Amino acid sequence: MRYKVEYYNKHRKKSWSPLILHKDSVCGFWWFGHCYATGRDRFGNYFYGAYPRGYLDRMRLLFKDEFESGKILHLFSGTIKGKRNEVTFDINPKLKSDVCGNAEEVDRFFGREFDLILADPPYDENYKKYGTKPISRKRVISSCSKILNFGGYLVWLDTLVPQWLNADGWKYKGNIGIQQSTNHKTRAVTILRMENRI
Repeated sequence: MRYKVEYYNKHRKKSWSPLILHKDSVCGFWWFGHCYATGRDRFGNYFYGAYPRGYLDRMRLLFKDEFESGKILHLFSGTIKGKRNEVTFDINPKLKSDVCGNAEEVDRFFGREFDLILADPPYDENYKKYGTKPISRKRVISSCSKILNFGGYLVWLDTLVPQWLNADGWKYKGNIGIQQSTNHKTRAVTILRMENRI
């Protein structure tokens, strides 16, 4: 499977900026406008820290094959409700994700079975709003390297580009800048591909 930049550009809403492929890496910038909330979660409540509104719609175009026939993990999922091929994972048992646990040890819960991992970790000191502890991004990404199928992608939404190890099999495949609206942090989507180095 492979990200679909041309498919995204062809089927995107006219208000969404296009993406480009440069040296086999995805590049672009998404402006989400003034829609602060993603709407209601499966419990009817707004959840602080949810994906930006429209984010998953764009991901469904960019990773069309994975959403249609792959297996997807929503890491730090909060209250999102995925489809049958989407698994949610969060540390907070109150959110009733499919699996509850520490993302730094996600490989204790799964084998090498996912085609796409969408991660939206708490940034800055937002972990305090969730009642959790800060995470080690490096540990989470290393753990993800053990559950992602070879050729699969990790899409990491954060205020910084996380650290990864080439020795774990990661290959950099792009960045998309994200601005939700005025008075919001600028974030970036970092895309990594799991390579078979065995």
